[in-house]
Amino acid sequence: MAPMPPTQSLAPASLPPAQPSAPASPPPTISSPPAPISSPIVASAPGPPGPPNVIKILAKAGSCSTFIKLLQITQEVSEITSLLNNSNRITMFVPSDGAFLNLKTGTLNSFSDQRKAELVKFHVLTRYFSLLQFQTASNPLQTQAGGTTNREFPINITTNGTAVDIATGIVNASVTSTIFNDNQLAIYQVDKVLLPLQFFVPPLPPAPAPAPPKPKKDVPSTDSSPVNVVPSDATSLLPHILQGIVYPGSFFFFSLCFEYMS
Repeated sequence: MAPMPPTQSLAPASLPPAQPSAPASPPPTISSPPAPISSPIVASAPGPPGPPNVIKILAKAGSCSTFIKLLQITQEVSEITSLLNNSNRITMFVPSDGAFLNLKTGTLNSFSDQRKAELVKFHVLTRYFSLLQFQTASNPLQTQAGGTTNREFPINITTNGTAVDIATGIVNASVTSTIFNDNQLAIYQVDKVLLPLQFFVPPLPPAPAPAPPKPKKDVPSTDSSPVNVVPSDATSLLPHILQGIVYPGSFFFFSLCFEYMS
């Protein structure tokens, strides 16, 4: 038998080279609206500073708790703040806590609410005074409590160098220190509670009405020359005398009447 030809191994058919796959297309995007352009923030200019806070000033100074309570319960602190807001310039005298303790027992509690409010007002002058300006102050000074006449709320200031003394007619006090001063508000501490004259002395009674003028008396005449008074009898004879003058032959009768008159 003829030898069989060698068998050829069947190689797998070669595949064509793979083509590179196309890149996947990105998903469609949804365009968002453009962000609004924000305007630059401009810082506002700071406003003018507010008026001084009287309660904070006194609390920081210390030894003023009693006067602070009076300011609050009488609501006079609101009145003072309103004055300062309206650019008013004022002066305050603040008694220390020790000054209130030195009052006669029960004095402060004996005052009505109105009197307590007047007491606080009496410690507030309607004008600003530096310590130097007290030297030229014209007494009596006006307070927020009221007038200065007829035993109302007068307050008098005297100075001796840098010392400032206060007289109310009831109390003589002295300024011990300056608590605050900004040329609008001056606060001075005093060693006594300023008690107004009106709380303890009644006002003067009104002056009596002027009396009506008296009627004038008749003044006798100053003429001292004698006055010749004709007797009534002579007056009654006057017609007969005239007849003696008029009618002739009456001369004798006329002479007789004349002799009678003389």
